[in-house]
Amino acid sequence: MKNYGLLKFKDVDVNNFTSDIGMDIRKAINPVLRRILRVAVKGDVIVERYPKLEKNKPYVFVSTHRFVEDTITNLSVIDRNAYVLFGTTDQLENNKQVYAAWLNGFIYVNREDTKSRHDAIPKMKRVLANGNSVFLFPEGGFNNSENLLCQRLFSSPYILARDMGVEVVPIAPFYEFGSDKIYVTVGDPIDLGKFENKEIALDYLRDVLATMVYANLVNHSTEIIRENLSEDPRMDYMEERRAEYLKNKWTRDVWDEELIQYRNAAEKEYLAVKESMDNIKITPQNAGIMGPILVRRQEDKKYDFKDYMHKTWNK
Repeated sequence: MKNYGLLKFKDVDVNNFTSDIGMDIRKAINPVLRRILRVAVKGDVIVERYPKLEKNKPYVFVSTHRFVEDTITNLSVIDRNAYVLFGTTDQLENNKQVYAAWLNGFIYVNREDTKSRHDAIPKMKRVLANGNSVFLFPEGGFNNSENLLCQRLFSSPYILARDMGVEVVPIAPFYEFGSDKIYVTVGDPIDLGKFENKEIALDYLRDVLATMVYANLVNHSTEIIRENLSEDPRMDYMEERRAEYLKNKWTRDVWDEELIQYRNAAEKEYLAVKESMDNIKITPQNAGIMGPILVRRQEDKKYDFKDYMHKTWNK
């Protein structure tokens, strides 16, 4: 049965996605809600560091994103009400747990729609202007990469910091697949609005988050012994990531939305060039050059995680 009470949030405007009274009520009940969320988290939450934040001051909390429970984990750790930027349409429509997000306060965004992404900015500004905080995942979705500590960031943390004069608080939760512990590190507030250049500001924030992620890996990850790896560890990793997604129930193929990433112009052009190689025909004249290139292209396609999810999510 669909969450009919939540469907209106897909189209509601900046004046109607919440009320001033609703924001005040959420701020008042937040201490109780945080305790409930902490109980709801399946793992043992260990907060390794939390800065001293100014009371009643709004912040933009930003977190790395790798596992299903990091949303409620972060909301249980943050010491004040923070409206969460929520961008998972299928879960909004069908997952009853999203009512807890409504109780906390949330802003829906369609990550595939440019207008929806733009409309989320004034909604977050309204929350901040009211004295409440916001919480978001600036990578846009799970970081499923094998070697990036933190993916490129969407621009909303910088826009909010610059326009509203609020500080940004970085968070790096860590969970190792199969573990019963979740470690959370919260960094010091950053005056991201002091940067005049958006790209420099976002690169700085990304570096801060990546450094925190690296520290978590050093301190809490299990050492991998090469001889214990299977013949195809990359596929094992993809299956592990797939299993993390499938901790939620999905009603349809959602992976174009769920696996969205920020791409700059150079990255988009590079991907377009790679995809154009699929149309190249091997001839005796170009085989020596194009043969090895197309072999590597087939290898890339074998480990394309989005394609893997399209094919295997409901099996």
